[in-house]
Amino acid sequence: MMAAIKAEFRKLLTVRSTYIWTGFMLLLVIFIAFYPEGWRLNGAQLSDPMQLTDDVTGALNILVFSAVIATLLMTHEYRYNTIMYTLTSSPSRSRVLWAKLITISTYALLVTALVAVLSPLMSYLGVHVSGHSLVPQTIDYGSLVWRALFYGWAYIVAAYILAALIRNQIGAIVALFVIPTVEQLLGVLLKHNSVYLPFIALNAVTQQPSPDQGVISHGRAAIVFGIYLIVGWIIAWVLFLKRDAN
Repeated sequence: MMAAIKAEFRKLLTVRSTYIWTGFMLLLVIFIAFYPEGWRLNGAQLSDPMQLTDDVTGALNILVFSAVIATLLMTHEYRYNTIMYTLTSSPSRSRVLWAKLITISTYALLVTALVAVLSPLMSYLGVHVSGHSLVPQTIDYGSLVWRALFYGWAYIVAAYILAALIRNQIGAIVALFVIPTVEQLLGVLLKHNSVYLPFIALNAVTQQPSPDQGVISHGRAAIVFGIYLIVGWIIAWVLFLKRDAN
């Protein structure tokens, strides 16, 4: 198993797109956090005791770039037909799929933690450089840490599962953007029940419960999306075992 995991990490770390997408994402976090979310804050925002918490949860949306990397780790092998070498080098297809999941999960947790720390730091620096100061901040560190890490990990792993199901690079990336949009449209019909749609539930993990959109706790939202992940993973696993690699 360790050999398979090392092979997957090698693939992740030797592909230029990993560094390009991750680097661009981090630069974007630095700019947005420092300037519009730091330097340019207005009086009401400077007086908001939840401002730094909002900086963390808001910055997590940029992890879409890391989600694209997750799809590429899977779909690159199908696009260039190197999946055959991966499968023949391992005695178990399940081992291949689990190794990819462990690799993506590790990357997801690391990059999520980096974004979650970098955003409030750069925002605070921007406020300081502009000559202003924030009011004392109210931060529930325990809740914020698990919600941020779960959101980043779950979102990126969901992209990986979509790639495992679709196996087409463009199709997987399009699905990653289209599904949340379709959910928003379905929300008009489902109203309060829309909180049980997968990506709306995931968003609820980082947002404050809203009576207008249906009240669901952060823990319940995480459980709802976790169920979708488990079901999607089982389907992807079965199909990966049964379908041809090419």
